[in-house]
Amino acid sequence: MILDHRDYGRGGAFEADVVVVGTGAGGAAAGAELAEAGYDVLFVEEGGYHPTASFTPYATESVPRLYRDASATIILGNPPIPYVEGRCVGGSTVLNGGMTWRPPEAVLSDWQRITGSADMGARGLEPLFERVEDRIQSRPQLDLSVGTDNRMMAEGARKKGWKVEVNRRNQEACVGSNSCVFGCPTGAKQSTLVSYMPRAFARGARCLTEVRVERLLVEGGRCVGVRGRAVDPRTRRPGAEVRVRARATVVAAGAVQTPYLLLAHRLGRPSGQLGRNFLCHPNAKVLGLYPFDVNAWQGVSQWSQIREFRDEGINMAENMVPPGALAAHLPRSGRGAWEIMRRYNQVMATGVLVEDSSTGVVSRSALGMAMPRYDITAHDHRRFLKGVRLLAELHFDMGADSVMLPFAHFDMARSPDELRRIDERSMPRESLELFTVHLMGTARMGARPEDSVVDLGGQVWDLPGCHVADASLFPTAIGVNPQVAIMALATRVAHRLAEGLGRRRPPRGAPEGEQPTLA
Repeated sequence: MILDHRDYGRGGAFEADVVVVGTGAGGAAAGAELAEAGYDVLFVEEGGYHPTASFTPYATESVPRLYRDASATIILGNPPIPYVEGRCVGGSTVLNGGMTWRPPEAVLSDWQRITGSADMGARGLEPLFERVEDRIQSRPQLDLSVGTDNRMMAEGARKKGWKVEVNRRNQEACVGSNSCVFGCPTGAKQSTLVSYMPRAFARGARCLTEVRVERLLVEGGRCVGVRGRAVDPRTRRPGAEVRVRARATVVAAGAVQTPYLLLAHRLGRPSGQLGRNFLCHPNAKVLGLYPFDVNAWQGVSQWSQIREFRDEGINMAENMVPPGALAAHLPRSGRGAWEIMRRYNQVMATGVLVEDSSTGVVSRSALGMAMPRYDITAHDHRRFLKGVRLLAELHFDMGADSVMLPFAHFDMARSPDELRRIDERSMPRESLELFTVHLMGTARMGARPEDSVVDLGGQVWDLPGCHVADASLFPTAIGVNPQVAIMALATRVAHRLAEGLGRRRPPRGAPEGEQPTLA
């Protein structure tokens, strides 16, 4: 059962064993695991349900439907950083590039040390990674779907002696349509829309779409559900009140919206860390313009990553997007933008990701919305300058005639010699143009209430019955695409929750009294 804002009349009241807020990487994984274990699961999703057949390559149609606030969301700071979140069934997994990296072992060693739990280390999480990778079909890309741009970049990096690693992606027979950011039009990308959510529905789970959760229901010091309002997807006007009572609540709204919801109840008091430790993997884009057709729109986006500088917290990758998305994020407008877009076939879009060396904070603003704040450090600034310079040099080595750079007063280099201008004095932090899609860390998991927001089972320390299952749990940044780590931790939360919930309802169609187990 999937309902939308028109189905709640003047109000709706629902009950379930578990209510899950969000259907992205964390919510869908946790909810599907609990549904398959025999629990009555009810998802609540702020966005709408948009099946594969509805996806188009047109930005003006796709962005308002699938992205929070039509992607006009921003992290305040020096410099300000635009970010994007999915707001639809499947969440950001519908819009991401499909990379399925596990966190590096050094990161997992830190998680084990910080939490004091071997279950959070590489060996402890191995079975969960394997489980997730099986469910989302993490595998190498078909050779025929790899385009010229990806092969050029990998070959150019290898000629410079740089280490290149080929991605595994959650896909089944991806044809390389390069429309990942607007929803996969073939259903090949195994977002939670086509992987975890159908598994949950097959075991009787329900989903309330177009409902924004505003408050938790708390009785006797325990969370017993959620309260929200239906939202018209076109006008964004709130409608009927919707209430869900449940034995357990799983909040998986992402590292910005999850703390926003929990902060309304002044939770996280033992540590004071709720909303803090905000991490975002800031990125800078570098566009190579070539005197010949690259046709970067043909073939999968981001087939590989340059990992030569991983120990410095710097990753580089190709990341071509459809014309509408590219045009919307150019630093030029009018004739300047047109001169670049008319060469779309000759453009190769690439980026530099820098692993966080500091943290920010997410708070509740007086305007009734989440307010993330994050400043890059001088160390991060230097790493961006290095990464951008090296990536621009690579483009020139591969034959580019000019390279578009992410600096306010120096957005185009026309020769390698001009890259000498990239230094700390000439390109201060405030001149950097950054963006991000990886939001993490605001309700971090730990073994002690004094320094974490949730326990090792994902339950909020000062609100029994309320669990978190998204990237908010991360103790540290991971430096790679986070969806596999999110799903693994959400699976862990679901299994721990199932152990404590007790008796389950029989699965639909099963004999009375049959008690399914977590396989």
